Amino acid sequence: MPDAPVLPAAPGPTGTVAVHLSRLDEPGTDTAAEAYSALLTPDERARAGRMPPAEQAVWSRSRVLLRTVVARQLGCAAREVRLGRDPYGRPVLPDAPTLHISLSHTTGCCAVAVSTQGPVGVDVEWVRPVSVPDGLARRILGSAELRDWERVPGPHRTRWLLRRWTWKEALLKAEGLGLRGGLRSFAVRPTPAGLRVSGTRHRPDGWRLYEIPAGSRHVAAVAHDRRAAATH
Repeated sequence: MPDAPVLPAAPGPTGTVAVHLSRLDEPGTDTAAEAYSALLTPDERARAGRMPPAEQAVWSRSRVLLRTVVARQLGCAAREVRLGRDPYGRPVLPDAPTLHISLSHTTGCCAVAVSTQGPVGVDVEWVRPVSVPDGLARRILGSAELRDWERVPGPHRTRWLLRRWTWKEALLKAEGLGLRGGLRSFAVRPTPAGLRVSGTRHRPDGWRLYEIPAGSRHVAAVAHDRRAAATH
């Protein structure tokens, strides 16, 4: 069952939300590794050093990408950008609290979102084989979405499911809840006008949710607060 069209996402419709993706298979990745390390703090380098090599590379790249993007916004050097965490674990900028950020990484790719108009959430997933797709579907989809899932042709099922994962996780990250907010607690459906959210707890009319073009091997999405945009 093919999806309806989804509007492009980056930058946002007001020009105040931007999403940046970086793939580790891009030209120059290997030669840039030393420069990436120089933009990490000693604690971050120590943490990265405890990770498996593949995870280390994408984790480090995500933080370097975030610092680089934020530095452009603030007009400072990337090495000067300090990163912190709020009580929910979301990344924040102690020196620029009005600039909202989100980051995500998966095998081979990382994504960063920056918003000047309220909370933002981004998610990127590697399109990989799913061992028990029906089990994953029951974890993330509500009853109406599960009926859609049952009609999806076999060759398209993995990407269909992982796209919906990114839609939902991006919104939960923007809310500050993360996965503990419950992927099944709301529904997202593609429409000709874009992605539509339903579910009373999640303020369906309060969020803009978009899919991000991420190539054939990844899927990505971003969410940001409509109310914040309306107040600026």
